[in-house]
Amino acid sequence: MARNKHIHYALLSVLSALFFTLAWQPFYLLPFAFMGFIPIFMLERKIRIQEINSYAWLFVYAWLAFLLWNIGSVWWIWNASAGGAIAAFIINSLPMVLPVLLFHGRNRLNGKINYFFFAACWLSIEYLQFHWDLAFPWLILGNVFSYIPVLAQWYEFTGVLGGSLWILLVNMSADTLVQNWTNWPITIRKQQVLNKVFFYLLAPIFLSFYLLNTLPTQSTRKLDMVLVQPNFDPYSDKFGGISESDQLSKMLQLAAQKIDAKVQYVVLPETALQGLLLENNLAAEPLIQQIKAFLKEFPHVVIIAGMDSYYEYSDSEPRGFAARKYKNADAYYEVYNAALQINSYDSIQVYHKSKLVPGVEKMPYPQVFKFLESYAIDLGGTAGSLGQDKESKVFKSYHKTYLAPIICYESVFPDFIASYVRKGSDILCIITNDGWWGNTPGYRQHFDYGRLRAIENRRAIARSANTGISGFVDRDGSVLEESAYWEEAVMRQAIPIYTDQTFYTKYGDWLSYIFLFIAISDSLTLFLKRRY
Repeated sequence: MARNKHIHYALLSVLSALFFTLAWQPFYLLPFAFMGFIPIFMLERKIRIQEINSYAWLFVYAWLAFLLWNIGSVWWIWNASAGGAIAAFIINSLPMVLPVLLFHGRNRLNGKINYFFFAACWLSIEYLQFHWDLAFPWLILGNVFSYIPVLAQWYEFTGVLGGSLWILLVNMSADTLVQNWTNWPITIRKQQVLNKVFFYLLAPIFLSFYLLNTLPTQSTRKLDMVLVQPNFDPYSDKFGGISESDQLSKMLQLAAQKIDAKVQYVVLPETALQGLLLENNLAAEPLIQQIKAFLKEFPHVVIIAGMDSYYEYSDSEPRGFAARKYKNADAYYEVYNAALQINSYDSIQVYHKSKLVPGVEKMPYPQVFKFLESYAIDLGGTAGSLGQDKESKVFKSYHKTYLAPIICYESVFPDFIASYVRKGSDILCIITNDGWWGNTPGYRQHFDYGRLRAIENRRAIARSANTGISGFVDRDGSVLEESAYWEEAVMRQAIPIYTDQTFYTKYGDWLSYIFLFIAISDSLTLFLKRRY
């Protein structure tokens, strides 16, 4: 009997993981996202009724479900680092269990199911994934609509967490139907299905199509841009196989194929400039001189490019946790994953990536884990914690345009991207290197997540990847042009400039603040009731 019981628990766990995995890329079976929590709710009920040590068993089987979902959807991290993948699977799945345990505790205490509390706890955990040092917001529920952005046009009001709430509401409503189906008369069944399907499933779809068809025509200017995808293999060519100067020469030659008198910007990918450029005297660096020579031929062009760089501290300057000491000198420096803007008229502008990848570009909670620094994963020759800017920065050029230099991983942080637009960004410019994962769903997911940022802020996107997908995206998430994977490419588009700010741009993750308050206050109530 006990054995059959635990087999049933395990099957529910696997079923939940299977539903969510099928909803994500590369399977694209979106309807399963609206069913993924139903096995979890069934699991919670069965364990609450049948087990004395209900918290322990619920933790085991809920974690199994979320662990399998993580493995099924982001397994491609393994291609870059086996150890990093295992850490990501475990660390990302563990917080997902907490809403289930809190939901279970409240149900046990009150003797009835409180779905709204579960939704509040889940959205609070998703908010955490944007802000703590172990942030990995890849599997935020609302991201699942990235490959069908026509259904997510209302993200301009709610951001991606609105999509998460939609999935939660449909799952909770469906579970209510499952529980009460046999107890309701046929007339009530029909009425409940009609009400819940319309309000929770179909209404957001109708709203999305309405917003799509009523987008105001506000673009009066266009920006003529060239994107370069050089297609260097990150494991052989890019970091040591081909010289830094030869890499840059190839990218500039590709760009020159599309440049004429109308082109205003050329965008090169993340770490386009290799070899650790010294920021203390950046203009004197050979690669910068190489770009300056190119700009003499095209003086009307502005170049945005990624670079590896470092800064040497003077003795009197304060240093951050990412500062490194030279082995043979009593001096310190800091390394960056950076973006720069350079042209013939303005001074060079530099931005240091703010949202660093945990375990790759920074050691989480360095005050505690600084001793683990030497175990950081090396992707690109700059292993160990990098320096970072504390906030986003917008590049301004003599063209009187503002561009957001978004570096790789930063593009999956909605409110952070909105901060660029709040500072006046006209275009979202993403530079990345998606070749680490090979020909897997990873690079496709990364590209599509950017499409949601376009909708949230109603801004066009120009995306340059070393390899992966480069391309242009309009404000509704539609792809204007994209490159193929693992192919050299150069593209040109005159993309529209939009100026209005959306509700989400202005107020960010306002939805999460509401549910965070509900989750905390209800959790405190739960704690106090148990105590007294």
